[in-house]
Amino acid sequence: MRHCTALALLLALFAPCAAAETYYADPLHGKAANAGSRQAPWGSLEEVIATGSLARLKGGDTLLLRGGKHGRAVFSGDNAEFITLAADRGEKPQLSYLEITSGTKWRIKGLTISASLAEKPYDDVMVKIADGGPSGEIIVEDCFVYTALDTSRWTAKEWMAANSGMFMGRHGKGHVFRNNYVFNTRFGISLCSEDSLCEGNVISHFSADGIRVTRDGLIVRHNVIRNIYVSDGDGDKNHDDAIQCFLFNKGTGTVRNVTVSENLIVMRENEAQKWQATMQGIGFFDGPLINFTVEGNVINTSHWHGVTLSDAQDCSILNNVCFTQWTEAKLRPWVQLGTKNVGPVKGNRVKGNYAYTFDLKADKDVAAEKNEVVTPEIHSRRQAELLEIIEKKFGAVHPVAAFRRLGLERIRWQEGAVLEEGGEKFIDAVQQGMTAGKLVVIYVYSRDARNKAALDACERLEREVLEDAAVCEQLDAFACVRIALDDALPKDMKKRYSIGSRAPGLIVLDAQGKKLWESSSPSAKALAAKLKELKG
Repeated sequence: MRHCTALALLLALFAPCAAAETYYADPLHGKAANAGSRQAPWGSLEEVIATGSLARLKGGDTLLLRGGKHGRAVFSGDNAEFITLAADRGEKPQLSYLEITSGTKWRIKGLTISASLAEKPYDDVMVKIADGGPSGEIIVEDCFVYTALDTSRWTAKEWMAANSGMFMGRHGKGHVFRNNYVFNTRFGISLCSEDSLCEGNVISHFSADGIRVTRDGLIVRHNVIRNIYVSDGDGDKNHDDAIQCFLFNKGTGTVRNVTVSENLIVMRENEAQKWQATMQGIGFFDGPLINFTVEGNVINTSHWHGVTLSDAQDCSILNNVCFTQWTEAKLRPWVQLGTKNVGPVKGNRVKGNYAYTFDLKADKDVAAEKNEVVTPEIHSRRQAELLEIIEKKFGAVHPVAAFRRLGLERIRWQEGAVLEEGGEKFIDAVQQGMTAGKLVVIYVYSRDARNKAALDACERLEREVLEDAAVCEQLDAFACVRIALDDALPKDMKKRYSIGSRAPGLIVLDAQGKKLWESSSPSAKALAAKLKELKG
């Protein structure tokens, strides 16, 4: 009897684990009426939500998303154990928008989320959690979030109108944004939940603030923030910061127990960048700030504020590096204890930092020691050491974006646009490739919502062929151009570049514009072999 009781207890203990199930969603081959199994997947995630299938999942279950466009996902729900929505192995599922309005224990992993995938533009952040009601322990990790991939023709106005990346709302605690790649946005990440974590993210190419800290108990660590766009001279009134403590209630209120550690900040990586701007490093001006720790950050910017804490009480500024490579400007980043006269400045430690100057007079009794003038050698060494720490923890290359954490991104597919010069019309990206002496691959796609067959065929080609690893390896040697087949593409342009009347289509041109090959639906194996042959 004793053995039976023990066995029953053991079975009860492990029953929840055994009961966890895995479901599948496939926007190309799935159907809403299917069972959601590997062999009979549901359709897109948007459809799974709309039909109520997502509500069938229970704590511990996983929904694996296969490649293709999964639409717009907005949902909520409380779970006893984590429910995971993740990319299936080797797949690249795409969403146009993600919002978990409220709820507990959700994990989102490995998705691509972009406003460029929406049926029509929208003016909102692209990932939003915990903004509509009680929430807790929502995790978003390993995702690639971007407004658009190709911004080479963006104006200052378009940079200011870009979608923002990720927003952690004001409800609940214990949320996590981890190892996401936030690219080409207005604001990068905004943190409005208490006692939450933002770690290992990359915010690259943005026009406002990289990370906004607004609530108590936040930890911001091991993030890389780089490449700020548009300045006051371009009409942008935002005072740009890599990391900012920002309070929405007119900058008033007390913020406590925040840690900002080992973040890597670079104002600009390419001096040929359009719409250049400067940004403050770590600028915490709203407060009072109580028990903040700012430690081990490496900052390279052309601004006075390297690390600045206003109205700081019992705060620590430790082992940071504030440097500028832009020595032609007079701006040299400092470490500062400032004040807006909203509270006493007292009980602070400032130790082991490197900067050009140290303005600590607001705290008459500050414990300051071993703060020294920064040099290029110190900055270079400390940046390399910090990057090694971050890459060891999160990887040198992002798992979905496939970009390195530091260094300019190479966008494989440029969006072609018809331009006119000297009375001659041409597709800019195609001509640029030819001028560089490269073979050019043109991918002709449809964005006509009325032609579902063409949209599905394009999605299938992208997922099964153009994203294939062997194909991508060959494409790196070509100039790759995407061209939408619509009324904006003149007939003479179609003729000039051998573009047919149907999508999808692939055309390869030589450097003189001569057509070498074309196909509407090659297999990945056939395309990789053909590209290798043409490359020679």
